[in-house]
Amino acid sequence: MKLPTASRPYSILIVEDNGSDVFLLERALNRQKIAFKLIHLRDGGAALAFIHKEGIYSNSPRPDLILVDLNLPKIGGEDVIRAVRGAKHLNGVPACVWSSSESPRDRESLTRLGVDQFIFKPSGLEQFMQIGKTVQDLLLGGLSAATPAVS
Repeated sequence: MKLPTASRPYSILIVEDNGSDVFLLERALNRQKIAFKLIHLRDGGAALAFIHKEGIYSNSPRPDLILVDLNLPKIGGEDVIRAVRGAKHLNGVPACVWSSSESPRDRESLTRLGVDQFIFKPSGLEQFMQIGKTVQDLLLGGLSAATPAVS
């Protein structure tokens, strides 16, 4: 997959309740010069409606990448990933969990669900900016579930 032109930016769905993390992700993507349109949902309930194309999301676009925080209000990230993997219209879309949790149990569970990447949310700004490169690699098809996450 080639990086799109300004006429066709990548569509990235991010399910994240922390606005600061979304802001930093946008900065990391801009630093990589990725043309993108962010679809930001703040909780797991909205994510499930988006995935199932319900209500206001009935005409939602098919994202090129899905990033899901593990700890979400209403419905957790693991349930959101399970729904993504069960939605036929999202087959082939990379689905990633990004979280501040480094729990091996979480990683094992999410790998079984078919997560393409587990991205650790670092506390340092420069480390956070490296997430842009990880996302770029995912969009270009250069990472697999076996690839180490950003740390």
